Amino acid sequence: MEDGVHRHRWIITAERLAEHHGDDGGQVETLSEFEGTREEAERALEQAARTMVVGTFLQERRRLVYRQVDGSYLVRCTGRMGGWHTRVVRAAHLVWDSAAEEAG
Repeated sequence: MEDGVHRHRWIITAERLAEHHGDDGGQVETLSEFEGTREEAERALEQAARTMVVGTFLQERRRLVYRQVDGSYLVRCTGRMGGWHTRVVRAAHLVWDSAAEEAG
């Protein structure tokens, strides 16, 4: 604990959603990993949703960021060629590590 606030190991991920028929989607990319409080993780999550690179070759024209009821973010971007590129950005904290149990 630091200053009475629990610090955890956090990971922020982005999952690509299927964008057209036949597209499987589902690829998950790790955007960041860090130690911090829940409040720090929430700020980092929103920042990632606003600034993450959605597509390497996407010349982004517009980005819509929605906060979902579960606290994750839905990011939709459209590029110069049209069509939407959609990602779900989530944060999770580490609750168990097998390596820590083996070392203990």
